[in-house]
Amino acid sequence: MTIHKINVYLSSLKDAPEHQKMCAYIERLTQMQQAFMEIIPPQLAQPCSLGRLSDGKLTILVSNGAIAAKLKQTLPSLLLNFQKKGYVEITAIQITVQANYYTYGGEKSSHKKPEIGQNGIKSLSKFATNLPASPLKNAIKTMLKSRTNSFK
Repeated sequence: MTIHKINVYLSSLKDAPEHQKMCAYIERLTQMQQAFMEIIPPQLAQPCSLGRLSDGKLTILVSNGAIAAKLKQTLPSLLLNFQKKGYVEITAIQITVQANYYTYGGEKSSHKKPEIGQNGIKSLSKFATNLPASPLKNAIKTMLKSRTNSFK
């Protein structure tokens, strides 16, 4: 079976009558995201992305409360700038904190195993020895076994 690129698939969806409304919405949201990245202060751009636009209310997703607070201070000018760029359907903006959300332009999190020092390994080993037979004891022993094998 031949693997098709995603844009070929999406363009075929765009031509299907039952998907035209959805594709138009996605295209409009993508344009708004690009305008948003031009409007917003650069230091706030990375941890933010646009969410849903419904009944004139645009939702902006942010990665933490501090960014949300800073962004809320700019809401009046942000709304005006959106309207100046032709997005007159936006009449309100809502900020939503969504932790661990991969945002536009953000960096992917590392899947690196956390390091456990020798003292930690000794403490966990002693702890597991004193535990009765249980799933927790098995899990700790399995983890310690994989950690000690990686030192060899």
